[in-house]
Amino acid sequence: MLKLSNFRIQGQDTFGEYYEGKVCPVSDKFRAKHRCIRSIIENNAVDDLRRDLEENEEVYPTKAVSMLPPISPGSRIFCVGLNYPKKYMLNSSANEQGEMILFSKELDSFVGSDCPIIVPKGSAGKSLDYEGELGLIIGKAGKDIKPEEVQSHIFGFTIVNDGSIRDWQKHSIFAGKNFEYSSSCGPCILVNHEELQPETFLLTTKLNDNLVQKSKIENMIFKCEEIIAHISTILTLKPGDVVATGSPEGSGISQDPYRFLQEGDSLEIAISNIGVLRNNVVSFG
Repeated sequence: MLKLSNFRIQGQDTFGEYYEGKVCPVSDKFRAKHRCIRSIIENNAVDDLRRDLEENEEVYPTKAVSMLPPISPGSRIFCVGLNYPKKYMLNSSANEQGEMILFSKELDSFVGSDCPIIVPKGSAGKSLDYEGELGLIIGKAGKDIKPEEVQSHIFGFTIVNDGSIRDWQKHSIFAGKNFEYSSSCGPCILVNHEELQPETFLLTTKLNDNLVQKSKIENMIFKCEEIIAHISTILTLKPGDVVATGSPEGSGISQDPYRFLQEGDSLEIAISNIGVLRNNVVSFG
């Protein structure tokens, strides 16, 4: 299974193949032609990428690089809310009527795996929540995509932590979802192939080594095919776009009492076949 990551080596941003604990960057020659993962997607250049990686013997442990979100600059990030059965509902009216809840996130709200999530300063820092999610990476542009055609439009899968400032989210979803460095994504993109069945993937989240979320992806209310088809009725999905598919029961706001992120916490979100997204939590400044 081919996995791709973005990372920074000695101050230079690049990308390449990801293995658990190590990365193999593409060659300078290849990167001169394809500046980011989205270029690979747009130009259907996965086979060229494989050949380049086979010829490149450079390998770095992930501890020697800075992992970056596997999201290309300019890509859009769409998210689905309330997409698993839950005991609590922040705003359940739309979901109960069978309507999909959608919002967007900015790239600057994300950090990569093994990078710190930052608790905002002031009152916003009192309600930073975690939400482990499966992320879909769009491979082929499409408008009004039929559900049965969706698989051919998915380039791959990643892990998303949809960080949420709950108190701000009450009056503005955009504000509550987009504080800088409050979310994370990674460690890689698992490139899609016909044998993968994402509905069988298992998602788990651990907070300070304590299991807080556990669910099969098949438990989603709106399945991957429905999500992509629905979003594509609104706008044309483009290569490199990211779709976060929602989070199961177990986030901080579902705990009694609430358990929001605070300095010193460690968060691990795992999805079978993809890997583990790891982040420590630090305070602003």
